[in-house]
Amino acid sequence: MAIPDVLGILLMQAVKEHQLGGAFLMLGRQRFVGSRRGRSAEAFAATIQKYLPGTTEADLHNPDNQYSETFISRLGFSSVDSLDFSDFEDASIIHDLTQPVSEDLMERFDVIYDGGTCEHVFELPTAYRNIDKMLRPGGVLIGHSPCNNWINHGFYQISPEMVYGFWEKAMGYDVLDVLLQPTLPAFVNKTARTSNPNQTGVRPRIQGDLPQNSPIIMHYVVRKPLEGGKGGQAYQTDYVNKWDHGQTR
Repeated sequence: MAIPDVLGILLMQAVKEHQLGGAFLMLGRQRFVGSRRGRSAEAFAATIQKYLPGTTEADLHNPDNQYSETFISRLGFSSVDSLDFSDFEDASIIHDLTQPVSEDLMERFDVIYDGGTCEHVFELPTAYRNIDKMLRPGGVLIGHSPCNNWINHGFYQISPEMVYGFWEKAMGYDVLDVLLQPTLPAFVNKTARTSNPNQTGVRPRIQGDLPQNSPIIMHYVVRKPLEGGKGGQAYQTDYVNKWDHGQTR
């Protein structure tokens, strides 16, 4: 699990555009890669200057280790924790996401970052509901999940339907952003968005052209309601629309 330039750009945009701060939790202790080469490195440098003026990329790296706490702290968070199943990377919190979270983790974090962790957890619904429990009311989940061309990377490739069907429809979260981002440096600017099936009544449609030869990450940002979260069951949105309107296949 790592944060290269293309994902670092999206993180900076999400944090600064939505004015996020407070207590930050990353699922898995994320390594910080930063710039690689070519277009993505140039875009990363430009994004640093836009959101962190006067900061250099060197300022975002920890000289003593490869991890991303320095980068996250520079974005303006008051505390940065990491949660993992094992202590093999010295995560600050050891917990199995397939098991209920303890009382001391309940509503503890303002922002949780799933930077490519939950697809490795077989009990995915439990992991997601644990995220909900750890977020404070009004807290934000930022997800970077493998969406396409990641076969055998983990148990799952996560689709936009998960954002709209689970986080928005079932859990009552506000969807602040969803986009599909190729991870290869050459395609840093080749993003695409999707339609919202809760609005259209049909499955999400990709809006834009994506390269065929790059792994695609789904970047999404969702906000927990301040009160009255649903905590309901998730059903695929277009089927719900058919059931509600008595449609046949």
